[in-house]
Amino acid sequence: MNENKIGIQKVDLHHMYITDEQILQYKEDGFLIIENFLTENERRSALDGFYKHFAPPYHRYIEANRKNETANEVLFPWDHSGLNHVTTHPDLIDAAERVLETREIRLGEGHLGIKYAGEEHWTNFHIDYGNNTLGPIIQPDDFKHLACFYCFEDVTLELAPIRMVRNGSPDNEFVPMVVPGGSVCLYSIFTRHAASPFLSDEGHRPTMWVGFNRKDRPWDGARTFTYKSGARGEAMKRFIVEATPRQRELLGFPPPGDSLWTKQFTDGMVIRYPGFDPTPYDKKRID
Repeated sequence: MNENKIGIQKVDLHHMYITDEQILQYKEDGFLIIENFLTENERRSALDGFYKHFAPPYHRYIEANRKNETANEVLFPWDHSGLNHVTTHPDLIDAAERVLETREIRLGEGHLGIKYAGEEHWTNFHIDYGNNTLGPIIQPDDFKHLACFYCFEDVTLELAPIRMVRNGSPDNEFVPMVVPGGSVCLYSIFTRHAASPFLSDEGHRPTMWVGFNRKDRPWDGARTFTYKSGARGEAMKRFIVEATPRQRELLGFPPPGDSLWTKQFTDGMVIRYPGFDPTPYDKKRID
C-alpha cells in the first residue's frame, strides 16, 4: 500500500472554491472553465498516477513504437492516492451538490483518456446524454447531471484542445479549452463540444473525466464501482482506507450517524480493509 502513495498526505492547504456566481455562469453558458483548479502538488501527483497506471507520456509512447506498455487502467479507483483524490476532490463534490441541488449524490464517472499527436481522432461536435442517461433530452436543461474533465498538462492551440460551445451559440463560435495543467471544465451532458485536431507533430493531452449523479435518479448513468465493474482489490482498498466519510458516500456508503454503522459493521470494514479508521463512525454508531 506504500507504493504510489502520493498526494493525499502532502496535498497543499489550498482550496479552489467554486463560487455560486460561477455556478450561475455554468448554468447560463452550459460549461465553466476553472484554470489552476488543482494545486501544483495535486496536479503532479495525479499525473504521476496517470503515467504509471494508464498511459505513457508522448516520448515514451514513441520509443515503444506507439504502444501503451502500462497496465492501461482506465477506470476509478486506482492504486494511487493522487488519482483517487482528484476524482473525489472535496471542492468538486461541493460544486456538484450545488449544481444538482442536493447532498444526495453519487460518483457517476471516473475514467482517463489521452490523445497523441500523429493519430486520427474523432472531432465531431456532439452532446453526451446518450451514454450518461436513459432519460430524454431535456429542453431547457434541468441541470440534474454534472460532467467534468481535467487537463493535467498545459493545453495550447497546437495540442488538440476540447472545444466548448455556449448554450444557444453555433458550433463555429466554440471556446477552445486552452489552459494551464491542473484546470478543470464543468459541463452539462447537453452541452455541445468536440475534440480538435493536433496542429503539432508531437505531444499529448492527458485527461480525466469525472461525473456526478443524483441518488434519486437511478435511470441516470452512474457506474457502480464494484469488482463486477472491474475494480481491483488493492485499488479499492487504497480508496476505502484513504477516503473521507464524505468521499465514501459517493460510492453508496451512508454518512456517520446512519444506523448501518454498528460496531459489527465497522469491525467488518476494518477486517476487509486493513487501515480503515472507524473513528468518524464510532461517535455516532449504534452499539
